[in-house]
Amino acid sequence: MRIRLIALAIVGLIGLTAFAPAPFVKSERKRGHGGDVLDALQGTWSMTEKVRMGPNGNLTKYSTSQKVRIEKDAWSFVSALGGKGGGVGKGKGGGFGGLRYKIVIDGKRQPVEFRVKRTNNAETDYMVGIVQVNGGTAKFLYRLGSFGPFGQNEEMPRSFDVIPEGWYSMTLSRD
Repeated sequence: MRIRLIALAIVGLIGLTAFAPAPFVKSERKRGHGGDVLDALQGTWSMTEKVRMGPNGNLTKYSTSQKVRIEKDAWSFVSALGGKGGGVGKGKGGGFGGLRYKIVIDGKRQPVEFRVKRTNNAETDYMVGIVQVNGGTAKFLYRLGSFGPFGQNEEMPRSFDVIPEGWYSMTLSRD
């Protein structure tokens, strides 16, 4: 009798654990937050397209073989003459440009906003705009900071569909 009672208790315990609820599936974290975008931008990128919207809807296309290298929060332009990988700035014929900028990502709004800042004393804006990264492609819509500081009264574009007058659209592909 005692053995039957123990066997029944064991079967009951096994039965309870067999029907225990499954753990919750963790949903994939939504990409697009500042840190995620900055992580996705790390590395060397080739500029595949660059256009600027001028007055009266005149679109200017730029022919460029520039590359961009992003390491941590540093943005550098790399000469395509530096060979595979863009070189490291040793010797003649390319490599990193002399200027390094600081990239700041603000993922609080969608699309993600970015600023590329000069690293001199004032850390003034060099480029201000929005960025979107999809795998091996990064798209930037920006204006140059030389038009003055981006003020609170100015509206940041909310999509890549329309290029505002005086703004640039740049597409990069991962090397």
